[in-house]
Amino acid sequence: MEKEIKPPFVKPIKIDKVNIIGGFAANNALAGENVRVIYKGFFHSDQKEFYEYMEQLSNIYLNRFLVNRIHNFLILIHPDLTADLYINEVPILLKIISKRDILTQELVTTNDIADITELCFEDYVDIKENYNLIFCFKVGWKFGLYFNFHNTTNPHYPLDLQKLWKEFGYYYKFLLFQKEYSILQNELLFEEMFKDGWFPFIRLLGGDFRKLAKIYENKFDFENSINNFIDNFNVDKIKSIINSWWRKQTIKDKEAIIKAGINAYLQNNQDGYINCIKNLYSEIEGIIRKSYTKEKNKNPSMKDLMDYFEEKAKNKFVSIKSLGFPSEFYRYLKDVFFKDFNLLTNECSLSRHTTSHGVAKPEDYTKIKALQSILILDQIVFSIF
Repeated sequence: MEKEIKPPFVKPIKIDKVNIIGGFAANNALAGENVRVIYKGFFHSDQKEFYEYMEQLSNIYLNRFLVNRIHNFLILIHPDLTADLYINEVPILLKIISKRDILTQELVTTNDIADITELCFEDYVDIKENYNLIFCFKVGWKFGLYFNFHNTTNPHYPLDLQKLWKEFGYYYKFLLFQKEYSILQNELLFEEMFKDGWFPFIRLLGGDFRKLAKIYENKFDFENSINNFIDNFNVDKIKSIINSWWRKQTIKDKEAIIKAGINAYLQNNQDGYINCIKNLYSEIEGIIRKSYTKEKNKNPSMKDLMDYFEEKAKNKFVSIKSLGFPSEFYRYLKDVFFKDFNLLTNECSLSRHTTSHGVAKPEDYTKIKALQSILILDQIVFSIF
């Protein structure tokens, strides 16, 4: 009989006595004046506060260790003021939503992650609701620091551990995908990409969206750079995107039609891009419409369809500030995909409405728009089903 292989048990370093800490002062104050206290917070290594708090915490808890060799630690402070300290071997578990099928013990990369919903620890790390804790972790070349002295200041309101795991998941995700979040926060950059039909589509997370943003930031040889970016989506990459679609019955029912649009794109010529867009734009609306009607048992308005998508996406991506960006994608559907037109003012940019009513301009049926139609459909499939 084969012996079961279990992960090694990491024993904490025991600390017999620690001082009572209520948090950090948020303002200067003379004796007798009121002081606001930060008893809970997350800070990362791009913030100056990170270093101020880390230095003080290190002097208290880590002064007998070589700090230069520490890249993560977890400190659990018990009500009796003893503590458990894990250094460099914090047994972290991430709960993710994957873009693809993953087998047990298979390597998972950043490109496989559609969202991170939780970060928690192995079961043998004993965390109680009445503990205070300090957690420092490293993602790439950045650090995150979380502290919570809640049970010193509010002992009658213990920690909500399930909520804490979701918060940790967001903090880790924020550092891992900080570039994506910063692009969305850069209004000028993101709006320019948005106007051109780009979005942090799930399939672009983990590298491609960053490359795309860099093209827009640098503007060096822009047209060739964009074309090279698009050309990376070859036959194998497109097939890797669509392979899982057919498991969803609503999509399976439309497989022959949708594959005709995909095959048109892979022809890699103008005729193919036109046929791809004409095909997929109508199927995207049809998929949302069929799913809505089946679930709600009524005929939807256009606003109903968009509200329905946002509702489904938020239920799918339940994590804090999800990488599915459901609210932002709602705006994308409204302002880009379902954008209305006005023939009198010649406002007829490519959209579901201009393609279906026959008023879209021939020059707008580009390879870029055809690829975006595939990415939009993928976002819909991933978010609704």
